[in-house]
Amino acid sequence: MDRHNQLVKAACDLIAEKGFEGLRVRDVASLVQINPATVYHYFPTKEALIDAVVDYVFERLGILATESPGTPRDQFHAYLTRLYRQMRDEPGMFTVFAEIQLRAGRTAASQKYLDLETMWHKKLVALLQAGIRQGYWPNYLEPEQVATTILLTLNGAAMQASINPRSIGESIGQLERWLTGRG
Repeated sequence: MDRHNQLVKAACDLIAEKGFEGLRVRDVASLVQINPATVYHYFPTKEALIDAVVDYVFERLGILATESPGTPRDQFHAYLTRLYRQMRDEPGMFTVFAEIQLRAGRTAASQKYLDLETMWHKKLVALLQAGIRQGYWPNYLEPEQVATTILLTLNGAAMQASINPRSIGESIGQLERWLTGRG
């Protein structure tokens, strides 16, 4: 792992443990065993480091990844299954995701998260529209609103990933049953 990625991973670990309030450049540097000034060689500001963390989390969670081939219903199933497994297996990553969400509403530097969340919403809308066109979902569904509901559910699940993983699995299962008819 190169130094850039080591720093991002260290920042993620600190955010998972202490929240953004506990994120200090000197602590990130200490975890990677470098001088704190060296961090600024890779990230000119703490906000640049945080932006890199946001990118890393979205990439690591595969939120914007292209789903496997198949019907929209199959893709939605694969998507939810993957996210749930990650919530179960990597709750710390979802703790960081939840911290990012909370921070996005409080800071001027939240544009990165908002841009990625918009892309996430568009991905879900496109999947839902394809499913409606192909007859997998009823045509009375409003893809924009359904996508928003899915995001709200998944965002709430992210907040609970390290607290109550069982209820998350049950809730995601219910969401899938509503939209796919699978039991």
